Amino acid sequence: MVDDHPVVRQGIRALLERELPDVEVLSVASPEAALEEVEPGSTDVVVIDLRRVSGEVQETITRLQETLQSPIVVFTADGGSRMLAEALKAGVKGYVRKDSPPEDLVRAIQAARSGEFYVDPALSSSLLLEEGERTLTARQREILQMLADGLHTEEVANKLDLSTETVRTHTKRILSKLGAGTRTQAVAIGIRSGLIE
Repeated sequence: MVDDHPVVRQGIRALLERELPDVEVLSVASPEAALEEVEPGSTDVVVIDLRRVSGEVQETITRLQETLQSPIVVFTADGGSRMLAEALKAGVKGYVRKDSPPEDLVRAIQAARSGEFYVDPALSSSLLLEEGERTLTARQREILQMLADGLHTEEVANKLDLSTETVRTHTKRILSKLGAGTRTQAVAIGIRSGLIE
């Protein structure tokens, strides 16, 4: 747990020890402290508040992921779409607001531990609703649904009678609009936002 407020770190520790009895919680006040004090590969998940991070959000997340070799869950009071989009592009496995129910943080941590992805349900729609350009076209939604159904680029192209390059271009635009770093993240955001099933 990386947070500059001792009371928050203590509260999270109590919550996780109650909800996930097999978990041991190590807490530090800053990303720098995490990089210095935490042994690479020794943690299952890093939970961090990025609100007071010095420097770029994406740069901080990348450094933590590469050095600690652990998935990142953002737990912050900042629910703005800018930070959310930056965090998703950097490859975080979860994003939860501090005013969410405690079980949302637990779900995000469990998802990250198992290699899955979780965005606070109250936030996922903000990716699409805050700016008009974030909304997907009907074709992009159709392609995203096919990706969610497990189809590969070539299969999507064949079904829609498009070139693979056109499908790749649509896919890049989908990722950009949703602020996702991977197709898996785009699918997760699409499902949470009700864009696809």
